[in-house]
Amino acid sequence: MPIKSILHKVAHPFSSTSKAASSITFDKFCNIIDGKQRSGDQIHNAINPRTQEKLWDIPIATENDVNDAVKAAERAFQDWRPTPIENRQKLMKEYIQLWKEHHTEMTDLLMAENGKARTMAIVEVDSVSAFWEYFSKITFPVEEFEDEQKVVKTIYKPLGVAVGISPWNFPLSLSLAFKVAPAIVADCPIIIKPSPFTPYTAAKAIELAQQIFPPGLIQCLGGDDRLGPWLTGHPDVKKISFTGSIATGKKVTEACSKDLKRVVLELGGNDPAVVCEDVDIEATAAECAMGSWFNTGQMCVCTKRIFVHEKIYKPFMEAMIKFTKTLSLEAEGEGALLGPVQNEMQYEKVLEVVEDSRVKGGGKGFFINPTIVDNPPSDSIVWKEEPFGPIVPVQPWKDEADVIRRCNDDKTGLGACVYSKDIERAERIAANIDSGTVWVNSFEKPVPEAYFSGHKMSGLGGEGSVKGMLAYCNATVNQRYKKNVNYA
Repeated sequence: MPIKSILHKVAHPFSSTSKAASSITFDKFCNIIDGKQRSGDQIHNAINPRTQEKLWDIPIATENDVNDAVKAAERAFQDWRPTPIENRQKLMKEYIQLWKEHHTEMTDLLMAENGKARTMAIVEVDSVSAFWEYFSKITFPVEEFEDEQKVVKTIYKPLGVAVGISPWNFPLSLSLAFKVAPAIVADCPIIIKPSPFTPYTAAKAIELAQQIFPPGLIQCLGGDDRLGPWLTGHPDVKKISFTGSIATGKKVTEACSKDLKRVVLELGGNDPAVVCEDVDIEATAAECAMGSWFNTGQMCVCTKRIFVHEKIYKPFMEAMIKFTKTLSLEAEGEGALLGPVQNEMQYEKVLEVVEDSRVKGGGKGFFINPTIVDNPPSDSIVWKEEPFGPIVPVQPWKDEADVIRRCNDDKTGLGACVYSKDIERAERIAANIDSGTVWVNSFEKPVPEAYFSGHKMSGLGGEGSVKGMLAYCNATVNQRYKKNVNYA
């Protein structure tokens, strides 16, 4: 299957060719506190993973900055809370238009800080528009019950100040799309903490938001290892939404437990894909390859273990290798999909998993060629651990019950894929896989309309959809009786 036809299913058609109308610049970066840009005495510089060159200065937030941001958010909460949902969503639509005007600049900035191929960077920038479009139109559910004695209504009230902690692999999608948009429509001010590996796009996106939203409603703090504990431990923060590793997720949960903050965790996964013997081999091999190599394999929900029915194992492997060889390992060319691993620490980790120096790319940058591992042992590192890079192991299977057991033989359960022309069979297999989302006849493609959550150690709670928005709320039940009860 041609690359462009597969990408057509992935990308959202929100690309803008218009020139920026606002006065924002893309060569100076600050924290955003109470509607204003704030510098600092200490600075940090991220690294361009394609060139290994130092990028722009960005300030490291202090504990005083955290306190000021939370106070500003509390003030914004009191002012924003009476705002009708229609007015909130009107401002969201204005931001979408402003976002589209800066599409090219945001794409270029994302490529510089994250290393994404241009095609992948465009997909991520467009995802912000897609999620904001969705949340700018949703309504709160109406839950009401009535009988002869009473009327019972459930209403939803905003929690208050929220914090979103986002990772380096999707610095825009996992801050602006998954966290900021639902918080705003739910009436909650939010402070975003981007990864120090990718601090620029979120800071600039939130600087842009100050042209639309009131001060203190959407803020951004970048910093070092002290910043996360300051935010998760702050007594006036009511909700934490964290995306990242299982190890750090446990620390976030421990910090939130001290005052019982609401917490949502979207953590790692080791997602299986089950390929049945009746598939179109060439098309399915391309889908599995896209699921494995999307964002250079640096995605919490992407294909990380592939089970191929033994009857088609050899031709499937040949087709997947053939398709993978068509992909370009760089970041600038038209249609290129693969970029470098985002940072040196992850680069070294991926190389250790493969233990083969031949996968190293040439020249500067943290480039690694995509690697398919043929039938490794089930106790091998590449099979048991999430590599978070362009590596995928493949094993054969023949018994349906056994392949389901092998899919579930993992501590995580974020996503999974099942491929078969027999939809009843595919959905039967899908129903027995312990994952938050199972895609049938497609690689992993989260959408704003669907609740995105993990089973087992892949997380707590979820994001996306109306249900994800309600995670920023407390439910209150109003139970009204129609007449007094005579107890005599």
